Amino acid sequence: MTSVYLNGFLPEINSNIKDKAVAVGIRGKVGEWNVDLSNNTGINEFTYRISNSLNASLLNSTPFEADAGGYSYQENTSNLDVSRFYEDVMSGLSIAFGAEYRVENYDIIPGKEVSYARYDTQGNVYDPTDPTSIIAEANFSSSSQPNRQRPGGIQVFPGFAPNNVVDAYRNSVAGYLDVEADFTDTFRMTGALRYENFSDFGGTLNFKSSFLWKLNETFNLRGSVQSGFRAPSLHQIYYNSTSTLFVDGVPQEVGIFSNTSRVARVLNIAELKEETSLGYTAGFTAKIPDANLSFTVDGYLINIDDRVVLTGQFGPNGDPELQRLFSQANATQAAFFVNSVDTQTRGIDFVADHSADIGTDLRLKSTLSFTLSKTSIENINIPGPVRDADLAETYFDRTSELYIEAAVPRTKGSLTNSLFIGEKWNVFLRNTYFGEVEEATNNVEEGIDRIYSGKVVTDLSASYRFSKALRITVGSNNLLDVYPDMADPAFQSEGRFLYSRRSTQFGIDGRYLFARLNIVLD
Repeated sequence: MTSVYLNGFLPEINSNIKDKAVAVGIRGKVGEWNVDLSNNTGINEFTYRISNSLNASLLNSTPFEADAGGYSYQENTSNLDVSRFYEDVMSGLSIAFGAEYRVENYDIIPGKEVSYARYDTQGNVYDPTDPTSIIAEANFSSSSQPNRQRPGGIQVFPGFAPNNVVDAYRNSVAGYLDVEADFTDTFRMTGALRYENFSDFGGTLNFKSSFLWKLNETFNLRGSVQSGFRAPSLHQIYYNSTSTLFVDGVPQEVGIFSNTSRVARVLNIAELKEETSLGYTAGFTAKIPDANLSFTVDGYLINIDDRVVLTGQFGPNGDPELQRLFSQANATQAAFFVNSVDTQTRGIDFVADHSADIGTDLRLKSTLSFTLSKTSIENINIPGPVRDADLAETYFDRTSELYIEAAVPRTKGSLTNSLFIGEKWNVFLRNTYFGEVEEATNNVEEGIDRIYSGKVVTDLSASYRFSKALRITVGSNNLLDVYPDMADPAFQSEGRFLYSRRSTQFGIDGRYLFARLNIVLD
């Protein structure tokens, strides 16, 4: 409660999103070779306006809303692809090769001063070097907390300050070769190599090899092995901001600092490096024509090294330099993106398709699919200086561990039915099961429920086709208005968040009704 909002307040984070994209290209043949030359440019800008809020350091002089800035990302990609099929080599041979050039640009856009600044009691921007510049205190005694200085910035999402501004570029050049050979009418193998050189992470060579073995007309075996490389995104490298998080009911201003920052160096946080992976798949496909039934089963194993994860929250721990840097960012805690773990993901995918004619004008198509998967942490990579400072549990905390291993469903399945009535009508029904998930939290107290049970979400729609060019559809997503389990009171932040913010099962928006008109222009 404040003197501005006597009954409390609920800030709103409003966004303004702009997307622009253009693609041009040309296709043709040079002799027997197919040639495709293209260029794609896209830009996304995402800015924030915080409303129903306040800058607490301004007391009663505060505005109630402010433009908080945002970020934009632009990418331009040029591709050249060349391919040819040799019909008279073995039972068929395809060769493809090409090149790619990509330029990326990531910007952080500053907000208005009132969105990020911390003001003293005279209404001036706080100057820590001026002994007469004093910040008003806030009383948190209701939460068993001593008085402390009021935070700056528009509450819940302080704006991006000038020292947050980023204008980062990088480019990459890549080339690939892909060969697909039918050794016989029943056995095919493919192999591919891709070399890519990043301006900030250097070069990498990756491969993929796969096979398809047609045992008979109804049964096929398939498998693959591939390596992978992912350079951390510019967002993960350079993103930095401060936002309000509630810890035990008390607001904390948590800053996410870039790995290139001075704060990262003082805390011995290493700069980001690339993720690498090695994956395997194996499975089969089968058809039973007499039953109008087909199904596929695939198992997979994926190992990822140096996975990028967000750390826990570091404090200044009495370090005067850190205290000064935190104050400059209006932050009381700090977090970073780091290459903290090696993980392994194992799973199996199953898909079955069936179609049946029911009478003269009725046809039913059904698809049953499910995924069983498990991600486990194989190794935790803690830098020596961080471990020596007894900060290992902050560098990779239990919240991050659970978020990787248990905060998303390990089991997910769906049954989809499409009923076609004559040539005009179609009724679509889908039931999706989302398996249980666990709250990603450091709280391990007995008696607190951290498990959210599995749920079934139903989607239903009906469409009518007036002509080949015109179709109308009405329906509902989450027809039965199903919600996830409510979070335990220990995770609701005194009623601010009724549903988990740290697990990803399915949405909390409930039933959604829609009508859609499709027009096809030839």
